[in-house]
Amino acid sequence: MTLKKTDSAQTTTESAVGRRGKRAQRTKNERTGDGWQAEKSALTRQAILEAAVRCFVEHGYAKTTTAMIADEANVSRGAMMHHFPSRSAVMTAVVGYLHVRRLNEYRELMSDIDSPDEKLTRQAIRTSVESAWKYVNLPSFVAYQELLGAARTDPELAESVGEVERDFEREFLKTVRTVFPHWKQVKSLQAAHDLVQFVMQGMGVAHRSSHREQRARRVIETVTNHLEHIYLAESKN
Repeated sequence: MTLKKTDSAQTTTESAVGRRGKRAQRTKNERTGDGWQAEKSALTRQAILEAAVRCFVEHGYAKTTTAMIADEANVSRGAMMHHFPSRSAVMTAVVGYLHVRRLNEYRELMSDIDSPDEKLTRQAIRTSVESAWKYVNLPSFVAYQELLGAARTDPELAESVGEVERDFEREFLKTVRTVFPHWKQVKSLQAAHDLVQFVMQGMGVAHRSSHREQRARRVIETVTNHLEHIYLAESKN
């Protein structure tokens, strides 16, 4: 009799543990399901934004429609409308997306050029200029130029771009200071930054120029000379 009671109690305990385990598993599955839905939604949103960038590069801002972006992203029109109910909503989101992407791409291109433990050489300076040239030829730069051009006559887009531009300039200069530790004086660093930025951007938008790459190499050499002069002048102070 005692053995039967013990067996019964053990069975009851195992059943209780089993029920708790099943409830815990159901809860885990529900959480996993919620997490997957959130991840899937984020992936769909990113796919749409990346598709918009490709459409800007290939077709231009003016000709890009939400239907075109949905087709490029391989999502349904319903999914497109769920994430972005209007064309302006997509454009505003793309501005923010490109803001982050452009900064990350710049950091990646400029990493390991100027080591704080080594002397800053002319070759390192030239490499930084060449990397800046690569930067303005990336799809993100082309797409953003499309947005900048459209913002000139689109007040809503201009507001979004204006906010991002101010923040981008601050973050961009912070990044420049980080990747070029040898440039100690803020004014000379700012001068070097402006020289490279404006020259490279100017060449970047001159995409119809003849012999573009050959001319770009000459400009890169000239900009490198000026940067070396700025850096050597700073080093003497």
